[in-house]
Amino acid sequence: MDELDLMMVNAMQLSPRASWTELAEPLGVDASTLSRRWAQLTAEGFAWITCYVGPSQLSWGGMALVEVGCAAGQAEEAAGRIARYPHAVSVEVVSGGRDLLVTVAAVTQPSLASFVLDVLPRVFGVQWVRTTMIVRMARDAGSWRLDSLDPLQRRRIGEEQTETNGQPPSLAPHRELILALGEDGRMPYSELSRRTGVPSSTLRRRIPELVRSGRLTIRCDTAAREAGWPVHVSLWLDVPVERIGDVCAGLAAMPETRMSAHVAGGASAVAIVWLHRLEDLADWEHRVAVAHPGVGVVDRAVSLRSVKRTGRLLDRAGRAAGHVPMDLWADPVSGL
Repeated sequence: MDELDLMMVNAMQLSPRASWTELAEPLGVDASTLSRRWAQLTAEGFAWITCYVGPSQLSWGGMALVEVGCAAGQAEEAAGRIARYPHAVSVEVVSGGRDLLVTVAAVTQPSLASFVLDVLPRVFGVQWVRTTMIVRMARDAGSWRLDSLDPLQRRRIGEEQTETNGQPPSLAPHRELILALGEDGRMPYSELSRRTGVPSSTLRRRIPELVRSGRLTIRCDTAAREAGWPVHVSLWLDVPVERIGDVCAGLAAMPETRMSAHVAGGASAVAIVWLHRLEDLADWEHRVAVAHPGVGVVDRAVSLRSVKRTGRLLDRAGRAAGHVPMDLWADPVSGL
């Protein structure tokens, strides 16, 4: 990916549904060139825009990190099978004391439990599962940004600020809209209207409102290796209970941190970081130790291969190669 590609991805992270005309001036490139380059990026799987239920919409028990142990030689095959389920929103083959790390989400705790207890153990090659519940998300990967634009460009593009006070109302009435935007977060209003039966004029008001309230996340993702971030590490941390909020917020503020959360499991916090080199991990951990004395890393898992990320199936180079709708309302055991 060249400089313009990275600038476009950064712009899409800030304003995923901005028109090419709106982006032409901040990026210094005409709208037709931007449109053509974006079409090329998406066709080659270098970048994509998806949509999913905002973390604030999931009550306790609606999201978990699940470690999976597999029979010898079965990890990649099992990962491919698990990735076909809508509730397995992300799947990684990793190092350390587990073979796979699966991010699981559902709109209710019973649905999540059904997937973890009834579905995952039946996948061929799976020998055991261990679940860590996400209690509160400090940073979702949807808020992670490339640093390809200067401050003036970022100000010109702007960014929607979310307001997540209180538990938002149900998203069930917007299920079809979420699934359509999950397929293509820049889907034209006319096509969204055809799929959902909702007038385009209503959708133009509704989508920004849902994003602003934190009920929806529309996110631009990229092939990490092509963007210069090939190393992905998940870390479990031991944090004193009275400092959980401050520490998770501090981790979230670090530029390499994609996700940080308070969890209920063997550790009390989890962070997922993207790095330029594996050697950079020691520097990240050192900065955590200096900023948060007494906080220790309990375990680490380096991603050997990303199989699925927020509904996108990835090829061996980490490029988008398919899509599994993240239908978190579906019955997890219906396909058994």
